[in-house]
Amino acid sequence: MKNEEENQDSFTVKFDVYEMKYKGALRDSNFPVIAFDKKYYKRYKELINDCYYEMREALNIQPYKAYCPSLEELMEEKDSIFLHMDKDEIICTVSCEDNEVTNVAVNLKYQNRGYGRKILDFAISYLQKKGHSTIRLTALKWNKKAISLYESAGFKITNETTVVGISSKDEDGGWSFEFTSTGGFSIR
Repeated sequence: MKNEEENQDSFTVKFDVYEMKYKGALRDSNFPVIAFDKKYYKRYKELINDCYYEMREALNIQPYKAYCPSLEELMEEKDSIFLHMDKDEIICTVSCEDNEVTNVAVNLKYQNRGYGRKILDFAISYLQKKGHSTIRLTALKWNKKAISLYESAGFKITNETTVVGISSKDEDGGWSFEFTSTGGFSIR
């Protein structure tokens, strides 16, 4: 959904987002994860940028390839970011903070093998053990595959809003994106 001409120095981007909630049965997960550490930053950044590229391009959220937060930002949240590894390779990741699941991402070469469901079940179990009976997440309406996964895990769409942001070029020609309205949703 390209909203304005790409050759402009800045333009508004709008897209629809669902809020989804899980209030289901207790989950138990023994899916092996480790906490994020700075030694994984390069691989984590590559995974996040690869996983979100298609969505960012389709919605014209620039820069397409540079989505991952800085190492400093991630280190502030390191205790809520979980990785499933195979040796030195990150297979999938999820973030769990308060009662919210964010950044569910599966390495492109491991997609469609059940890892998304496994890391999501881990997140539900983890947050339930922290005392949360209602677990929430947001999903772009564009991302049918993710919505299907979340619904199959028991999440229900509870709200919908339009999110607005601005893609803009800096003086060096690099792109950045900033949300200007999230409709009251927690969007990262």
